[in-house]
Amino acid sequence: MMIRHYLKIAVRNLWKYKVQSMISALCLAVGIVVFSLAYLFVDRMADAYSRLPEHERYVRIMAFTKETGGDMPFALADVDELLFRTEGILDSVSVHSATMRTDADVIGKDGSSLPYIVRYKVTNSSFFRYFNLPLLYGNFLPKSADEIVVSSEFAERIARGGSPIGMVVRLAPFMPENGIRDYRIVNVADVPKDGLNLDADCYFPLELQPYAWLQVHAFIPEGQMLSGLDETLKRLAWDKEGKTVTVDASPVSGQTNTVIAKILALLLASLILVSGLITFLKFTFQMFYARQHELALRKSMGSDMKGVFCLLFVEVFCMLSFAFLLSQVLLEGLQLLVSRFPFLPEENMGWFVLEDCYLVQGGLYLAVLFICLFIVACPVWRVRRVNLVNRIRTNGRRHGFRCVMICIQLFVSMGFLGTVIIVRLSYDELGSRLYYPSEKVEENRIIAIDMTTAVIRNNWDAIHAEINRMPEIEGQTSLNEDSDDGMLSYRFITFMKQDSTEVRLKVMTGNPNYFSFFHIPLQGKALETETEGFVYVSRSVAELMRHEHVKGMIRLDGKAYQIAGVYEELYKNVTGNSRIAGSVFFPAQDFKTWLLKVASGQDADKVMGKVKAVCRKHVPYTLPLDVYKFGSRSVYSMMDTLEAVMWILAAVSLMLVILSMYSSISMDAVTRRKEVAIRKINGASYRDIAMLFAKSYITMFLLMYLLVYPLLKLAMANLLEGSSLKSVYGWEWGVILFAVMALLTAMAIGWQIIKLMRINPADTIKKE
Repeated sequence: MMIRHYLKIAVRNLWKYKVQSMISALCLAVGIVVFSLAYLFVDRMADAYSRLPEHERYVRIMAFTKETGGDMPFALADVDELLFRTEGILDSVSVHSATMRTDADVIGKDGSSLPYIVRYKVTNSSFFRYFNLPLLYGNFLPKSADEIVVSSEFAERIARGGSPIGMVVRLAPFMPENGIRDYRIVNVADVPKDGLNLDADCYFPLELQPYAWLQVHAFIPEGQMLSGLDETLKRLAWDKEGKTVTVDASPVSGQTNTVIAKILALLLASLILVSGLITFLKFTFQMFYARQHELALRKSMGSDMKGVFCLLFVEVFCMLSFAFLLSQVLLEGLQLLVSRFPFLPEENMGWFVLEDCYLVQGGLYLAVLFICLFIVACPVWRVRRVNLVNRIRTNGRRHGFRCVMICIQLFVSMGFLGTVIIVRLSYDELGSRLYYPSEKVEENRIIAIDMTTAVIRNNWDAIHAEINRMPEIEGQTSLNEDSDDGMLSYRFITFMKQDSTEVRLKVMTGNPNYFSFFHIPLQGKALETETEGFVYVSRSVAELMRHEHVKGMIRLDGKAYQIAGVYEELYKNVTGNSRIAGSVFFPAQDFKTWLLKVASGQDADKVMGKVKAVCRKHVPYTLPLDVYKFGSRSVYSMMDTLEAVMWILAAVSLMLVILSMYSSISMDAVTRRKEVAIRKINGASYRDIAMLFAKSYITMFLLMYLLVYPLLKLAMANLLEGSSLKSVYGWEWGVILFAVMALLTAMAIGWQIIKLMRINPADTIKKE
């Protein structure tokens, strides 16, 4: 009966301060969602080995050469030697390579064939048992050299809900080292997408790639310690090409670097949770402070300590429960948003499982409930000293706790926002160093086609012939550089100076009409793509040659080339990089990326659609088609990702601190209206009223800014040490941080202060 009474009073009191209650619950819900997602991501990706059964028995075997002192990658011959020498010493030796890509044809049970891009690993049969990968069709593993296992995702793609057992994967573009091109599927493995990085489409035998770099893992034999196994392995040694090879074992779970990274990631996410928790606790403490008169009256009317404690604890429980339910709603909304507008590739979202998020949130709710009840017990304990006489004599003490909590929130939000500003300025600084010709190229009019599959390469002549007949295309060129998600990856070459020091030069190969395509100034003659022994050099390389008294010919990696011409710089190449002396361009007929320039006035999207349609005539739907706008890809994708993550954290932390300050000033506006009315009656001006409430917030803001600015500058300077970026040392980011935080603080507290300045003293006293 009393529980219902406590619940009724708790709901009534929370409804009385409904705005502050909603703000506190929302802040805590956001903190719970952010921390839950971060915890789930770190648990799945940072130390995935710790989730394997008996993970303490898992070790990785590393090989070293005594002559060089460095680690040596395993090849198939090295693995055979290791297995021969460690027979009876190691348990369940697992061997696998990194994930590779190739073209393959999948032949169905009816004899039909479709091409695919296959991501594959080469493994041994112990690989699946070692990593605890479930097999969906019994425990049958490959026994002959032409049998393979495929992943459940790939099986779904090729069998479309049916069984892939008996289907054949035919390697299309090359003849493997083992001479076997057709491989029969004998089982399907359910491979998770987590930090183990084991996912692939097909798992071929090791003999397919005998020279691939292999990773070797094993179990520590039962009853044996890692130190004993490592000591045994170190006594093993064999000769390889005149070098002595030794091996040792190291644990795969709980590595120091992994643990530190996991702790740092969770610490970063916990700042958001702590900020939301602070808003809740600050509201709770401030509400207790505002209700001292009510509590004193309750005690005077005979309410015992148990009743007061239960009443206040029920209010805390109701508030936390509402925040937990709100976090569930936010998570559902986030899941819907991600499914509708994916900001990460689907293959990178395997860790985001809604059911697991709910479990993490539930555990976090119980932990936060315990922590909050323990902390709230401190002000509740003070209730025992509350009585009506003391309440009449004094109006209570100012809340130093609230100021400390707001300071912590300001510190966190300023840190995140300052980091975002520095990253943005550094990004702009890099962008200002990118070379653009004087006649600016409209990148959105350039369409890129990547030769990612053997099918498109084999049918390129027919595709190109149709493209040549399109009147919307006004220019074409080709590049023989690898493309990773549309971004060209460069190679490097060395030039020997007269003092025997080497400098690195960036290399690009392709059609020499590249320069006219991008309007890059060129001094020299235009060569045919198949011309050998010639090279184009950038202006910075030409100046280096002039300083080194080199004319007409240049030696690169020990080979002499005749200078065909001097160009200004490669398109969008970073200038002013002290580590790279310049760039060179080799004419080449081969290409991996083909660029098309759409004529001015034409709709590039429609033209790109036509180009895709032409390609699809020759490229089956089972193969990816990489046709995209050249200007739609970022130069620094990793930096973009970092900036996006920091923007999210900064936005969340700023929202929390703004809501926190608004909640605090709102509570002040409710509890101190009578004080403001009396001050106005006694002649207080608008300025006096404004400073009465704003002074503490201004002081906290200035103190936190003076603390965050030097610490953040020192931390970012150390992080960017060695780069040529200078933005962190400038004054701009400090001014921007100060201005933005000052504006947001003024917006958070300004409206309530204006309302307090405009209250009518007579109406306020009358209501009292």
